[in-house]
Amino acid sequence: MKRNAVIAALTAVAVIGGGAAAVAVSSGDEAPATAASADRVGLVSEQGPTATADRDDDQDDDRDDRDDRDDKGAAAGPGNVTAAQAIAAALKHTSGTVLSADLDDDGDARWEIEVATGGSTVHEIDVDSTSGKVLRAETDRDEDDAAAELAAVKGAKVSARDAVDAVDGAVTSVEFDDGRWEVEVGETDWTVPLDAPRASREG
Repeated sequence: MKRNAVIAALTAVAVIGGGAAAVAVSSGDEAPATAASADRVGLVSEQGPTATADRDDDQDDDRDDRDDRDDKGAAAGPGNVTAAQAIAAALKHTSGTVLSADLDDDGDARWEIEVATGGSTVHEIDVDSTSGKVLRAETDRDEDDAAAELAAVKGAKVSARDAVDAVDGAVTSVEFDDGRWEVEVGETDWTVPLDAPRASREG
């Protein structure tokens, strides 16, 4: 009876201490008693954090895969804001029709967006290419050819944003010219008609 009490006490100590050590009590010819249940508790406790870490790694991999799928239309340095995102920011600031969007290449890290609102009025909106915030907005009420461009683009099936989405790669410029959208991706020029979002490579 006393021996059983000692085994129970030592087993409890082994469980509290992590169950890593085996507990044995010998009396005469009897085989040693081991704290098998304590060992099992220890094994479970060791597997728990590992399993959780594996699940976290799997979730990180899933997020990386989603990021890779979102790379279409990725930003064309120096910032992280795509042409589509810059256009959306400009239209949120000033509602109208986008005539052009151009990534400034003189080191200012900004998109220059032209938004026509009626007649010859064009708003020139600068969007930070890193944060997506509007930096400056300026209004020109007598922009050359703005009225004709607005009339052509406003009723078109394909907007500047649609033209950007029609081209794979990091768009650096999109503008309405000669009755169509002209889109630049690095050194490559594309054209997109106003009636359907299909891109054709120039040259």
